Amino acid sequence: RKAFKSPDGKPFDRNRYEQNAIRQTGSVRAFEEGVRDQLSRQKLVAYITSGVSVSEEEILKDFRRRNTKFELSYVAVNTADLATNIKPTEEELKAYFEKNKKSYFISAPQKKIKYIFLETAKIGETLKFTDEELKEAYDKLPEDKKMAGLNVQEIVLRISKPELEPQVLQQANSIAEGLKKGGATVSEEDFADAAKGKSENPATAINGGRVPGLVRENQNNPTDPYQRILNMKEGEITEPLKFGSNFYVLRRGKAVAKKFEDAKREIEISRRNSRAYEANAALAGKVAARLKEVKDVDKVAAEFAKDANMPVASMIKVTDYVKPGDEIEGLGISQDFEQGIASLEKADDVGEKIPIPGGFAVPLLADKKDPRDAEYDEVKSQVLEAVKAKQAREKVGDIAEKIAEAAKNAAGISSVAKSQSLEARSAKDFILGSPLGEGPSATTSEALEDAIYNLKKGEITETPIKVGDNWFVVGVNSREEANMDNFSKERDQLLRNKVEEKRSRVFTDYISSIRQRMEGKGEIKIFKDVVAKIDEAARQNQPQIPQLPQLPQQIPVPPPQGN
Repeated sequence: RKAFKSPDGKPFDRNRYEQNAIRQTGSVRAFEEGVRDQLSRQKLVAYITSGVSVSEEEILKDFRRRNTKFELSYVAVNTADLATNIKPTEEELKAYFEKNKKSYFISAPQKKIKYIFLETAKIGETLKFTDEELKEAYDKLPEDKKMAGLNVQEIVLRISKPELEPQVLQQANSIAEGLKKGGATVSEEDFADAAKGKSENPATAINGGRVPGLVRENQNNPTDPYQRILNMKEGEITEPLKFGSNFYVLRRGKAVAKKFEDAKREIEISRRNSRAYEANAALAGKVAARLKEVKDVDKVAAEFAKDANMPVASMIKVTDYVKPGDEIEGLGISQDFEQGIASLEKADDVGEKIPIPGGFAVPLLADKKDPRDAEYDEVKSQVLEAVKAKQAREKVGDIAEKIAEAAKNAAGISSVAKSQSLEARSAKDFILGSPLGEGPSATTSEALEDAIYNLKKGEITETPIKVGDNWFVVGVNSREEANMDNFSKERDQLLRNKVEEKRSRVFTDYISSIRQRMEGKGEIKIFKDVVAKIDEAARQNQPQIPQLPQLPQQIPVPPPQGN
């Protein structure tokens, strides 16, 4: 009750609390168990790390490291990039295949399927709707479905550096709590005043935080913070929501109604899609029944082409020899298709209609191959990728060392990289703690950051730095030392961050030592076969893991100790 007490002093709202708990974890019981676990962990962390302290020298060192800016030239050498330029010979591929033939044993039966494809959109093209039908459908819509969208206001606070996130969150919480002091809802004017003075998005702040256009439901983007306001009442505001490198506080404004003329096209599309699906499902059932009678895909496709509104050639599809888990042209990896053909064992066996992307398939088993050793041509593409990856792994370290040795200085990295068919990249205003690289392969490590910080202008790393699958060769074109005039302003926050960092390290070491001791005594047993099954299930099903309950307050821990 203390944790979820309303900031405006209103009584504890059990119904709202239970709705929040169910939304986060699926049930009140699971939520409260999660809260207990969090509270217990926080208390344990506070106890174990109560003696942590940070010296002034450590704070100064951390300030210099975090505020020194670099202009870098670098090459990230990794197996994936190298593999794209490797072209193994046919002899190398065949030799690898013969040596690793057991790895390519086909352990499941392979089936070649000939099927009739019925496209739902083609059925939809034949359907006609009158304005009277569409108006009747519009009148029957619930009020929330007649809504064009919602007006929304926002206050945006930017997280300029990762280490400043707690400070920005505290500021966002302060703004939200201040707005709620007058009650559960906030007027448009009060929110606008706060946005004009505190929001860091100038495009909306100047207009009182008003977001251009209307916010509508978008099920394809559930992480969009604006979707949160759809389930709120007019005037309510969100708690601070982190998205990207910003915190958002959002206010739900008035709903805007959608007139029939505006909704007409959308209703027509919706009715066409649903009617077309129903009609296509019924047609697929008739096609399956007929195919079971005659066992002739070409003949049945010709008979039903007019009803399907499709050319016969577009209706007839043939797969390669496939087994469960294989990618099928036009279908990808389809569990529905795999299940639909699972019962087909003999040539000319016909299955029931199968829902597939864009319509239905009615399958016939054309041929079947039992488990066996794969032939080279069947798995050549897999062998090619394996050989390219193997050769890349063997070369990656040597190539990185050659670049580091030949470059001599930062200016020489680009030309040396080109000689190895690689591209050198640059990073301007780079600060330690930021990932180096581009896209999902961007990364960092303590060793990489230490190496960069110790480089002077023009110098490069004498040896490549390995981080995960990347080998980095880095040169410093210029460096701008930290402005010590700002140290006094940031000291307290740096102290808090450093204490939390050391506490985290101490607690992690504590947990590791406890685990090692318990494993040594046999008090912990890991059932690897069970873990493997869970991992496999996770890979196949990719379930959504409920979020841990979010506590609005932290359990107090001893204050930072600075020397």
